[in-house]
Amino acid sequence: MNRSFGSESSPGFAIGRVAYLIRSAMAVVLKNAGWPFSPEETQTLITLLDNGQPLSMNELATQMVRDPTTVKRQLDRLVEQKLVRRSQSDEDARVVMVGLTRQGEEKLRAVTPLLDDLRSSTLTSISKSDLDATQKVLRTMQENLTRQIVT
Repeated sequence: MNRSFGSESSPGFAIGRVAYLIRSAMAVVLKNAGWPFSPEETQTLITLLDNGQPLSMNELATQMVRDPTTVKRQLDRLVEQKLVRRSQSDEDARVVMVGLTRQGEEKLRAVTPLLDDLRSSTLTSISKSDLDATQKVLRTMQENLTRQIVT
């Protein structure tokens, strides 16, 4: 069968495989460190830390490219563990804001060096120019796909 678009030539399949492997490696690193949260919950905390201020639930879900219901479920556990707090928006009481607690920030800072080491080992033998080009291509793909989803 002659196909011009097979799984081996598809960027989507390659990206999916790499994402799966990163998540799996992250799970091992976190488990070995005694970290009780999933890679997805950890990414939620990292996203909040990176923003430096509370985000609305919708902003958080959008930034993480996740379903709001999934993000809410992850947040429930993080709130229960006192790593994240929910509050009402000052501008609109209907909007729930989510922010990292001091305890959440301290706990996360303890594990981020391990994740930085994982990132470094993942990028071994990849030149800065190749990495920059890859990131540019991935951003463009995200923009193209976002336009297709929105329209």
